[in-house]
Amino acid sequence: MIFFGYAIYLLLAILKFVLFSFYTNTAFPLQFLLMNLAGMLLLSSWTLLIQWKKRRWIWLTLLFLHSLLLISDLWYYRYFEDMLSVSLLSQMLQMSDVGGGFMALIRFQDFFLFADIVVFLFVLFFTRKKTFEVPKKKRRMTAGTTFLIGLVLFATPLTYSAVKEEPWLNQSVSDMRDYYQLGFWGYHGIDLWRGVMGALDSEENLTVEQQKMLKENSLENTEGSLKKPNILLIQLESFQESLIDQKIKGKELTPNLNQLKEETLYFSSFYHQTHEGRTSDAEFITNTSLYPLKSGSVYTRFPENEFGSLPKLLKENGYDTAAMHAYDKGFWNRDKVYESIGFNYFFSNKDYPNQKKIGMALNDKNFLTTSIEHMETLKEPYFAFMVALTSHTPYEIPEEERELDLSGYDDPMLKRYYQTVYYVDQAVGLMIDELKQKGIWEDSLVIFYGDHDSGLTNEGSEMRMEANVESAVDAFELDRQVPLFIKKPNEDSGQVMKENGGQIDIAPTIVDMLNMDMPYMMGSSLLDDQPNLTAFRDGSFRYRDYYYEADLTEEAGNGTCYDVSSEEKVSFNKCEDQIEKVAEQLRLSDAIIEKNGLEKGNE
Repeated sequence: MIFFGYAIYLLLAILKFVLFSFYTNTAFPLQFLLMNLAGMLLLSSWTLLIQWKKRRWIWLTLLFLHSLLLISDLWYYRYFEDMLSVSLLSQMLQMSDVGGGFMALIRFQDFFLFADIVVFLFVLFFTRKKTFEVPKKKRRMTAGTTFLIGLVLFATPLTYSAVKEEPWLNQSVSDMRDYYQLGFWGYHGIDLWRGVMGALDSEENLTVEQQKMLKENSLENTEGSLKKPNILLIQLESFQESLIDQKIKGKELTPNLNQLKEETLYFSSFYHQTHEGRTSDAEFITNTSLYPLKSGSVYTRFPENEFGSLPKLLKENGYDTAAMHAYDKGFWNRDKVYESIGFNYFFSNKDYPNQKKIGMALNDKNFLTTSIEHMETLKEPYFAFMVALTSHTPYEIPEEERELDLSGYDDPMLKRYYQTVYYVDQAVGLMIDELKQKGIWEDSLVIFYGDHDSGLTNEGSEMRMEANVESAVDAFELDRQVPLFIKKPNEDSGQVMKENGGQIDIAPTIVDMLNMDMPYMMGSSLLDDQPNLTAFRDGSFRYRDYYYEADLTEEAGNGTCYDVSSEEKVSFNKCEDQIEKVAEQLRLSDAIIEKNGLEKGNE
């Protein structure tokens, strides 16, 4: 009878994994089931050494802690499509200010993850008069056998991978791949180990091969053109490409940005490459031309590291540089990051008028127009980087500012999102008008781009149904495409650019337009004749006419190749040559960030 309570404990734990996978719409293959079972056996076999009276309450406590971690992973996954990790501890302190967005992700049914505790309490009640006691020797034998079974189940696939010399365990570019390969407890265990080892190895240098790759990609010409235009780079919060040219009951959702297409280069196949840092990732990628981290945000983990950034390069070439963000200076360590990447000034909430807030900060109309006033205090030529905030989740906007008729829509958050987007578009229109009136617009380089998706594109969402998503390509483009407008100095003719690219290419494009080269960047100019490899944190990518979707449930290198035009699956060899290049870039970017490689590479 020693296995009676234990079997119920294991069954309830496994059923929670099934429920978690159902809620997150993640896969539940056989290997994943076995790895989860192995993890449970390894972590709980020791409880079989303890007498029944104490053991049952230990199991109850373990089930509660298990549910607590699962529900935390669930809420985190809904927003970031990734699992919690040790590296996120520094990021958690920053979450309170955006808590409203996370509260919107919590659903009543999530708490069924704790239902097993009620079931187990019933089991304890009906077996309260039973002892299930066995001799100590037999308990030891049972515990040892259970641990051994768990070890064999867990070690077998890892040994198989090691024999095949698969690099994923040490060189994986995705937490979700680790999750599928190691199971829930295996993932959290290896993540904890990596967190400890990362702290101990903080002074580790880049490998010889990584240093060689840096040198091969380093360039020396940083003089640039004699005439240097003022540069305005504006990041729009949660702004998807699907908004552009969209109409709601005959009314344009973004009339000012639609008009902007007539005056600028508009990139119709441009993608956000953010990960767990979301807005901060977009800022980081855009200004440094490096990828976001596999886990956590650069802003919270490595705020004072050295990077070969765009503002630093521009400052070295005579530009006055300023960042503008109407929120607390220390939020997500922006004060430290902005200084380390080369901004002379940081205009934060204290530098803006105490006027109407929409959502978490000053409304974008006042933010963008006041930012023009701050720009005028800078010495020309200047580089002004602005981070708008009105359309930040959970998309709160006063009733008096809701100008769209959204009757017929069901999702309240989607309705709030469209209202905030319409408001932000008006703010952009006001800014452009003022720039033109003040004579700044014509001879400046002005860039608007979206930082990431709305978080409303998941399967089954009203936005997804409205967009008629019918294929993997449709889903990818709805989730990843963001707008990019580039207004060249002294040019007012528009052109739609169909070459694909990502946020990592913005800095190289600016540098290319100024006829400069940056010491090191991982992106490419969007204006050259070469096709861009647009990589994403999970190993997926867009290249030429193809989209590669990595299969994280399988070993690295497995996935599906799609033709973007036809949206059909095509031969794997159409994408195969780029798969390892993408993984290599992501690993190198991680090494540069985590080991402060650009600082050490220049010593």
